[in-house]
Amino acid sequence: MPGFNRTGAEAASGVSASGPAEPGTAWTFADIGGTNARFARWQADSDTGPIGRWPADDFASLPDAVDAFERTQPLRARRAALAIALQVRGMRLRMTNRPWSFDVDELRSALGLDELRLVNDFVAAAAGLPALGEDDAEVLREGAPGAGHRLLIGPGTGLGAAALLDAGGALERVLASEAGHMGFAGHDPALESLRGAVRARWTRVSWERLLSGEGLGVLHAWQTGAGDLLPAPRISALVAAGDHAAVEAARWFSRLLGAFAGDLCLAFGAGGGVWLTGGVLDGLGAGFDRAAFLEAFDDKGRYAARQREVPVRRVLAGDLAFRGLARIVSGACRAPGIVATAQGLDERS
Repeated sequence: MPGFNRTGAEAASGVSASGPAEPGTAWTFADIGGTNARFARWQADSDTGPIGRWPADDFASLPDAVDAFERTQPLRARRAALAIALQVRGMRLRMTNRPWSFDVDELRSALGLDELRLVNDFVAAAAGLPALGEDDAEVLREGAPGAGHRLLIGPGTGLGAAALLDAGGALERVLASEAGHMGFAGHDPALESLRGAVRARWTRVSWERLLSGEGLGVLHAWQTGAGDLLPAPRISALVAAGDHAAVEAARWFSRLLGAFAGDLCLAFGAGGGVWLTGGVLDGLGAGFDRAAFLEAFDDKGRYAARQREVPVRRVLAGDLAFRGLARIVSGACRAPGIVATAQGLDERS
């Protein structure tokens, strides 16, 4: 993994309550999503250790999941940084797509930690973008690379998004987002029947209802007229086999993701590029329709020419959130979240 350098401006910015991570200090890193819980050990003077992965369903709570990882290690870490699929705000937190809730300070105490840092999973992943090498991403469009804000979007169990502002600059920082819960705004007349079908299920149609693993199932059911939703892995297998309805569902998924990403690119001014990640795209593989995505991404009226200059990449690295956590705790990138120590709690935006 590339090194994580801290500039003088960042050192003076008060990035963390306890300062950057010290060499030799062991940290537990975690990437906790709605489906999987992944853990690794990290130290500032060495690379991230092997990543262990468990189905989140194996555990009744977040402390149970952390304890399962710690039991695989020779010694328990006294510091942990957790990237979790939830809105990190307030002291009592609850995951969006998993029935886990916890009090931040009680979690620190239960795990026996001197320091606990919590950030949204996509905040951590966005912080990791500068740590990607050329072989860590697939170029969907070269565009006109340059300095500027970067955007990360990922359909998985939910639909995550975060922006990396002033990427590469002295004021580099991550802006958290819950953009996946914005109202669906597809304007193609062909989508009216889809909108009605989704409203019948959930009343409100958010982008996450369509651009997620479950959303791929919704799009497939829309194509077939079925009442029950197939799981995303099954649909991905049908796409690979050339099933017409599944291929059409994947094409619509790609097109809608392009429309959503293009709108967010305009909203954040992400001239530095857009990166795509997430389990649904990993599952679709070659079934992801790049042409449909880019056509919808660029279809922004008077801003179409500008959109066509935006670089677009698809992340191939499986440890993006861990790279981001390393940059956050080492002070290379500011990020919203919570730091809990024995001295108290520090919530920053």
